[in-house]
Amino acid sequence: MTNNIAFPSQLHDCVNKFLAQANKLHAVHPYDAVSASLLYAAARYNVHGFQQQGDDKYFDRDSFIAYMTDLYRRMLEENLDTGTTNGPPPVA
Repeated sequence: MTNNIAFPSQLHDCVNKFLAQANKLHAVHPYDAVSASLLYAAARYNVHGFQQQGDDKYFDRDSFIAYMTDLYRRMLEENLDTGTTNGPPPVA
C-alpha cells in the first residue's frame, strides 16, 4: 500500500473534466493514443511550470525529473491500490 497523495478534493472536479474529455477522444481514437496524449500533455504542462520557476528556484533539472517521476509512480500505485476510477481515494 502506498502513501496517499495530498490532492485537495476540489481538484477532483478538474480531473473528472479531463477524464470526460479523454473518454470523448477514446470514442474516435484508440485507448493507447489517448493515454499517450494525456501523458505527453502532462509532461509539456509540467515542464512549462518548471521553466517558469526561473533559476532552479525550487528544483534543478535532475531533482525535478526525480520528483515528477516519483509523484507519477505514487499516483499510479494509489489508483491501483484503491481500485477506483471514480473520484478521490478513501481518506486514510
